[in-house]
Amino acid sequence: MKKIFVNKNGQMRSGWKITILIAGTFVITLLLSFLAFFIIGLIGGYLKYTAQKLYLLLMVGEERFYLFTTISFLSTVIMITLMLKFIDKKKFKDIGFTSLKYGYKNLIVGFLIGAFSIAIIVLILYILGAVTIERNSNISAYYLLWGMYAFILVGLEEELMSRGYFINALNQMERPWVSVLISSIIFSLMHILNPNIVFLGLLNIFLIGVLFSYMYLKTGNLWMPIGYHISWNYFQGYIFGFNVSGNAIRGIYNAFPKNNFLSGGDFGLEGGIIATLVILITFLILYYYFERYRKVQEVELG
Repeated sequence: MKKIFVNKNGQMRSGWKITILIAGTFVITLLLSFLAFFIIGLIGGYLKYTAQKLYLLLMVGEERFYLFTTISFLSTVIMITLMLKFIDKKKFKDIGFTSLKYGYKNLIVGFLIGAFSIAIIVLILYILGAVTIERNSNISAYYLLWGMYAFILVGLEEELMSRGYFINALNQMERPWVSVLISSIIFSLMHILNPNIVFLGLLNIFLIGVLFSYMYLKTGNLWMPIGYHISWNYFQGYIFGFNVSGNAIRGIYNAFPKNNFLSGGDFGLEGGIIATLVILITFLILYYYFERYRKVQEVELG
């Protein structure tokens, strides 16, 4: 019976760790949500806001996105902290969340690759006539800053969980690429309840998960996938105005997809075949990037 929960090395099996992390994060999210609404209710009462006004303020539009992104991020960090301290006996640096002092270059490279990837996808779609792009004049700098805040939290949260914790937990099997595949499948399935979901969207999210894992394993830290994750989402939504994983976002430009197979339709660029091709090409680019970096390191050490 004990073997169901513990492996031959006396460690809790990775499947149970991942299950506890996901379930615990869900419970903490609910608790923090109730706490947030209780505090907001008190503040609203003090300011003499009506229940209807509070609902419109926090449950409709971007404000809801910012609030729940913050709660979700805090819940994930709290639960990972508890798992690392009491079950894994590790620190955040042990799962790749190292000091930004040493990881900022990887963060910048990842951010630039993510932004460039989205720009290339949009350019190809525009040339093929698969999307119409219009300027949106009703966008403020304040709105764009809030969007960056939200997607920084999304990038941190999902990379800490999916690459940082999941891969390290699965590495107990001592089969790194099995860990990559399983963690990427879980990462994809975590989006299965998103609005306007399509099969190609789930496939592309799986491929992005593998790509992020490759970055993580090659650099030894989470900063490159975090940077890519942030800019991929931000440029897709807040710059070009596409839906992000099915969620509608207003951007500097308004995007009107015409060919769902190419553009991803209402799910966003992640649901289109052009994104699939760009993700696969990015694997090749990163392979040569890491090979070049390795050779430079060998020359410097030699």
